[in-house]
Order: sequence, then C-alpha cells, then structure tokens
Amino acid sequence: MELTVRNWGKTKFDETVKLYTLKNDFLEVEILNYGGIIRKISFPDKNGKIENIVLNLSNISDYEERSPYFGAIVGRNAGRISNAELKIKDTIYKLNANSGKNNIHGGINNFSHKIWNSREIKGDDFIGLELTLKSPHLEEGFPGNISVTVKYILKNDELSLEYYGTTDRETYINLTNHSYFNLSGDFKRTISDEYLKLNSSTFIAVDEATLPVKISEVNDTSFDFREFSLLKTSLDSDDSQIRIVNNGLDHPFILDENKDVPAAQLKDDISGRMMKVFTDQPAVVIYTGNYLHEIGKLSDSSDCKKHMGICFETQDYPNVLRFLPEKGKIYTPLNPYIQKTIFKFLINKN
Repeated sequence: MELTVRNWGKTKFDETVKLYTLKNDFLEVEILNYGGIIRKISFPDKNGKIENIVLNLSNISDYEERSPYFGAIVGRNAGRISNAELKIKDTIYKLNANSGKNNIHGGINNFSHKIWNSREIKGDDFIGLELTLKSPHLEEGFPGNISVTVKYILKNDELSLEYYGTTDRETYINLTNHSYFNLSGDFKRTISDEYLKLNSSTFIAVDEATLPVKISEVNDTSFDFREFSLLKTSLDSDDSQIRIVNNGLDHPFILDENKDVPAAQLKDDISGRMMKVFTDQPAVVIYTGNYLHEIGKLSDSSDCKKHMGICFETQDYPNVLRFLPEKGKIYTPLNPYIQKTIFKFLINKN
C-alpha cells in the first residue's frame, strides 16, 4: 500500500490544490482536496491492462470553469430543491437558485467548489484520506453551522466513502459523490454497451425541471434493471421519461429493503470490468451523462460525448421535505448525518 501527495496547481483564489494518490495491489485512486474530487480510478481489464474508469479533466482551471461535478462531493444537498425553498417545521429558508428557479447540488458556491482540509489516514489493511469542511449558518441559504467529514478508504478491491455531519441547529443534509464511471477504460467507448443492474422495483418519474412527481413501478418500462440490462436499450427508448431528460436516465431509483445485495451493479463484457455499489441510503440517482457532449475536452484531449459516463448518486429521496415529507430527516445537535457507500471493483476474465 502506498499513499503519496503532490501539489496540483492553484485555484482562481490562489488556494493550493493537492492531489492524493492511494495505491494498493488492486486499485490506484487519485483524490483532490478541491471538492473532494475522485479524479482517477485506475483498474486492470481482463487482460491486465490498467486504465482509468472515471471521467476527468486536465487541470484545476477546467474543474473550476466547466466541470459537471466530475467526481465531486456535492452538498449541502444532492439534487434539486424546488423553488429553492427549504421548509423546516414552520420556517422557510430561501436558498440560492442555480438551476432555473430551483436549487441544485447545494447552490452556487457548493461543496464541490471548496478546498477541504485534508489528512492522511492509515491502518494495517487500508489507506485513506480524511477531508473536513465547515459551512457557516445560512451559507447558500441553508440553516445551521455544520461540520462535515468525508473519509475515503481504500481496502483491497473496495473504495469506501464515509460521510459524517454535525450541526448546531435543525437543518437538512444530503450528500453524495458525483463520479462518472466508464468501465471501457480511458474513455474508449460510451456506456451504451455496458450492462446495469439495480436493486430497485420502483423509480421516481420527473418533470421537465427533473423534479420528482410520481413513484412508479419499473415493471414493463425502460427502468426495469432488476436483471442486467444493456444500457443502450433504455437510452434509445422512446419512453417519455427517457426523452424528458434529453434521452437517457436522470432518475431516482428507490432501493429495495435488502441491503445485503448491491444497490447497483455495472459491467462491461468487452473489458471484463465490473463494479458493485453498496449503500445505506434509501435511493440512488442514476444519471447517464445526457449533456456531456457540451463539456468539451477530457483529460486525454478527446471530446467528451453524450452518455460517456454514468453516475451512481447514493442519497436521500429527492426533494424529500416537499415530495415525501413523511420520510424527511431533520438533523440536530443530537442527531448527526451519517452515510456510507462502497464501490467494489471486480474482473471477469471469461
């Protein structure tokens, strides 16, 4: 196991960006202290060729100016909050609107744009990175002075993300990681030929603003991934819910109760790579990069294409305090925010 760090440029505010590399016999993972970005996950294919399986950019300026949250921690809230209003009991907090009239991924100066404090952590059988951040009361409109810790733990063939948040007053917290995975390696193909499986019998239909409107069964729809299904079949569907998000998936899937099985699985038969996602969260938003063709060049100078990556945004129910208020979780000084998600990587050599 090996853990190294080097400087990786400066932000437009002259803040030093550090790049940490976690490496063991299975994986090599690069993480930035800017936005907690997972910049690279290097992993062999069935022939032993080591390649990167997450979308990334060349320099810190690109991440600041044109990244669609590549690999970043997003918060204080993952996803959209309608009308940029957060209602807690009888108090309405006006949030910054950065997606039409709605708030998305925590607002304008959200967690993905911040330099986090960083500390290396090591154990007998793991290496990792601990990032911490403080967000003051009413930053982006959210209530509460909060302190957030995110730990990245590399152990054997697993990368675990552990989140912990405390607050000094009632608030809402909902964090996730926004990595775009592509198991072909080094962006050779889009995700159309990869296969997806989800532990989910229901998904949430959305409107034109990608806000949740209805819980629907996956039966006989383009959203049935209870068995491995070719992504191309859904991406090319004429289903109105596929078309409404620019021909793809950008939908929350409600996870079935059995937490002992993976929430999600992705495999690429050509490379032999496979990944499994485990989480303690009630939902995962699957986003298939339906607007990635607008991003420009990736780190290898190739053009980023539509459907070049897929996100597994493990999180709370979307817009929960308005859409499903009976399931809403409010965090207090005595009730901290805790979340854990594990990405497990495998090779099928057949």
